[in-house]
Amino acid sequence: MKIEQDVISEKFIELRSLLVRYAKQEIRDPITALAKWVSLGLLGMLFLAVGTGFGALGLLRLLQNEFSLFDDSLSFLPYVLVFVILLIVIVVSLKALRRHNEVR
Repeated sequence: MKIEQDVISEKFIELRSLLVRYAKQEIRDPITALAKWVSLGLLGMLFLAVGTGFGALGLLRLLQNEFSLFDDSLSFLPYVLVFVILLIVIVVSLKALRRHNEVR
């Protein structure tokens, strides 16, 4: 009787080990890969946002400092131009994203 219980407990231990390995393979590994890609995507998005912000600020300062047309009564115009350019960048980016999703 003792030998039969040892065999059964051995089978349960083997089954538990098999289930743990399967869970790691099918659950943990894909989640860690997904977390890696999401973190890289968020990091890239952060870099793009900061770069676009610095580019827009640089363009604004360029328009304000180098062109005397925007002095006095037209001092608001550089802000409007930079805003319009940023809107154009957003629209072009969204169209490219939609086109990319349609190809898939």
